[in-house]
Amino acid sequence: MNKKLLIVIGILVILIIAMGSYIVGTKSTNNDKNETTKSKSTSSHSTKVSSSSSSSSSAIKANLSTADAESQLNNGQNIDGEIVDVEIFEAINSSELGQNLQAGEHLNFYPATQQYNLKAGDHVKFKVEAAKGELGSWLIKGDVVK
Repeated sequence: MNKKLLIVIGILVILIIAMGSYIVGTKSTNNDKNETTKSKSTSSHSTKVSSSSSSSSSAIKANLSTADAESQLNNGQNIDGEIVDVEIFEAINSSELGQNLQAGEHLNFYPATQQYNLKAGDHVKFKVEAAKGELGSWLIKGDVVK
């Protein structure tokens, strides 16, 4: 009986340590994102004010389709800073890396700001900050632009 209790306590301690390190790691990543977002919003404040009078959907044009973006990534080209027209195949709101908007054959878009109203079949414009290949898929960080 005591041996089983010690094993259970040991497992619980390991789980608590793992959860704590996950939370600390996530918090520092979110702080970095917030600082980046603050600096970008400060520098782009004047453009947002001037474009707010026009229609938001027609103001921003996509540079690439998901097929073009995937082709460029597969050919070793950089798409950082590009705006991609994403047709969402599936929106997973709570993946390990945050919200995952799956599109293309192997494209996974991770917006910095969660978009709860998105569902399969929706089209969004996504500004790419960084794209990274992992296990045959592309993990693309950035944010949905309006």
